Amino acid sequence: MLKHASFVIDCIKPSIATLVLDTRNFMKALPVTLLLVLLPFQAQAANDRHLKELRETRQCAGCDLVNANLRGVSLRQADLRGANLKGANLNGADLRGAFLKQANLTGADLRNANLADANLADAKLEGAQLKGTIVSDRTVLADKWQLVRKLVEEGGRDQDLSEANLAGANLNGSDLRNANLAKANLSGAFLEDALLSNANLSQTTLRRTSFFISDLSNADLSQADLREGSLRATDLRSTTFQQTNLRRADLSSAYLQQSNLSSTDLAGVNLSRSSLNRANLSQSQLQGANLFAADLRGTNLSEANLSGSNLRGVDLSESELTQASLRGINLEGAKLRNLKLSKADLSNLNLRQVDFSGNDLRNANLRRSNLSGANLQGANLSGANLSEANLSGADLTGANLDQADLSYANLNHAKLQGARLAGVKLDYTNLCGATLPTGWKAGC
Repeated sequence: MLKHASFVIDCIKPSIATLVLDTRNFMKALPVTLLLVLLPFQAQAANDRHLKELRETRQCAGCDLVNANLRGVSLRQADLRGANLKGANLNGADLRGAFLKQANLTGADLRNANLADANLADAKLEGAQLKGTIVSDRTVLADKWQLVRKLVEEGGRDQDLSEANLAGANLNGSDLRNANLAKANLSGAFLEDALLSNANLSQTTLRRTSFFISDLSNADLSQADLREGSLRATDLRSTTFQQTNLRRADLSSAYLQQSNLSSTDLAGVNLSRSSLNRANLSQSQLQGANLFAADLRGTNLSEANLSGSNLRGVDLSESELTQASLRGINLEGAKLRNLKLSKADLSNLNLRQVDFSGNDLRNANLRRSNLSGANLQGANLSGANLSEANLSGADLTGANLDQADLSYANLNHAKLQGARLAGVKLDYTNLCGATLPTGWKAGC
């Protein structure tokens, strides 16, 4: 220790070399910066010592073997009670008769390992890879992990797994098509690249579960808890999500065509670049959701709450947003052709130069919104609330403004040729330079 400390001190400022280096005051005398250099070295050395001890004696109870590479190593009858083997590579290792009681094998690679006669009582196996693992009648392994191993090896197609406890299980690549997993606990489980088409996952706990690139087409996820789950690039076509909790879930680049997501909690969900054309999102909670560049053509968003969501670059063509709440949304670069927006709340929004041509905006709330330069040709705005809205330079050619409220609105140089204005409210409206329905320009 003294020799090592002297070497380090020689490498730093000369003034530090005057420190007293007797054994009793060594740690006290060292400066903080030097301690930061030494501590990582000591921690790494401790791991190396444990690894050496295991290889030489096979006695390593309570050892720190995190991420250790033990691939193919012979550890027959090794004492690894309470050892920390988190993330360790034990692929093909000989663990026959090994004592692994209460060992932490979270995320460990146990593929092709021989666990015949081994004792894994109370071992932590969340996320561990068990494919190809060899066990015997005398292997002590909890029923939960016996089931996981069986599903990984044989699959669970058409099986009744309702109410099963599979929390934290690594089921990557498993075949669970048509399986009944209703009310099962799969929280924190790994189901990446898995086959789950037509599976029943209703009322299932799937919090923080990963389904990356899996097939969940036609699956039933109604009333399931998918909070903070990962469904990136997952096939969810025609999947049922009624009353499903997807808060803060990642559905980026997911395929959700024609899926039923009505009344689903999607607050804060990442749906960027996902495909949702002709999906049913009526009455869903989408506040704060990220829908950047998503495909929402022909989607039903009636009565949905989209307040504060990111809709930049989204394609909403032919979609229905009747009575939807759209406060605080970002529609920059969005495609908005032929929308149904009757009774939608679009108040206080920046809709500058937006293309709303031909859209149904009957009784919509556009109060105080910025629609300067917007294209509203042929739009139906009958009964709409446009009070205090900025419509300067907007094109309202052929628009229906019957019974609309334009009081205190700014229509400076707006185009109103052929527009319908029966019963419209024009109290204190600015029509300076506007082209009126008759073709005449209003004075200032």
